[in-house]
Amino acid sequence: MIDLKKLKINTACGIVDIVASFFYFFSLFLIGTFSGAIGASDGTEALSQILLIFAILSIVLHIVSFFQSKKVHIRLLGVILGLVGHGIYLVSGAYLGWLAMIFTIVASVFILRDNHYSVL
Repeated sequence: MIDLKKLKINTACGIVDIVASFFYFFSLFLIGTFSGAIGASDGTEALSQILLIFAILSIVLHIVSFFQSKKVHIRLLGVILGLVGHGIYLVSGAYLGWLAMIFTIVASVFILRDNHYSVL
């Protein structure tokens, strides 16, 4: 009988992608509102640096998930889409936050939908 198990790192990647999609969508509004309220760029730079650090940590998590998923023969589409989405945000910042949000939502769907591997 085939027993299906999940990789915990893939579940974590799916949850991180869902959280990141909210961050990336609201980053343009948060950074614009935050800089207007403060009147200086110090708050904006701090917020954008926090989001960029979050994107870097997400990319590291997805790279680890990529190699573990490849090792146990899980589909890699969700992990690759997550890497692309976080990479878009890392390169462009809040300017293409909507595109990064779309990639991370689709990645979370693919990661959480089929992150099973078979144990014989």
